[in-house]
Amino acid sequence: MSPMPWWAGCKLPRLNYTTNTADNCFVNDSRSVLRDLAIALGVLALVFAGLFAWASFSQNKPELYTTFIDPSVPLIPESEPFPEIEEGEILRYVTDHHTVVGGESFSLITGIYWDDIFLWPDLYIRNDMKSEDPDLIFPDEIIDIYNRLGRGDLYSDAEREMILDAFIQVYDRFKSLGPQKNGSAWTLLWCGAKYDHDFLEIYAGRIDPEDRIVAQRYIDEEGFLD
Repeated sequence: MSPMPWWAGCKLPRLNYTTNTADNCFVNDSRSVLRDLAIALGVLALVFAGLFAWASFSQNKPELYTTFIDPSVPLIPESEPFPEIEEGEILRYVTDHHTVVGGESFSLITGIYWDDIFLWPDLYIRNDMKSEDPDLIFPDEIIDIYNRLGRGDLYSDAEREMILDAFIQVYDRFKSLGPQKNGSAWTLLWCGAKYDHDFLEIYAGRIDPEDRIVAQRYIDEEGFLD
């Protein structure tokens, strides 16, 4: 039997070197992954911080109230009360024109432009219509739309007087058309009391006593209009 070489009992280092190299590669790969993950998380943190700052600014920035008529005039928010109406000269001027279509009435038109259907006598007396009957308007007639009196339900004494005078003028027009317009006249008087509960008393000298009785009955049974 041949003697074994001197190195037969020794372990060759090849496998050990191979294992150490693999371990080193694994460690290097792990560090690279961790570094990339840290960079990605940093970028995400910056993005979220920017979004949070933008959202905070959007929520806290002041609101602007503007009108289509004059952008320089701020519009009063609905949550704030209207300021007191100051007395002074009342200027009336045309702000728009309306072409009548079938089925419309002056009350409907004032509801569109003035947001108050009961103010229609103030618009009617400022327009020269074809018919003498305030209840009757024709398609294609042109109505001049004037600036509205008051703000919401607030009116100065001068504005209120102007509104009541318009009601009386339309009342006189109804009475001139005969008894067939009594129903319109009575309803008109009831509506006029919306703007001053003493309306029937203030114009007692211009209102027929029988019409006053009927209009007062409307008020007693239905109350004042809101």
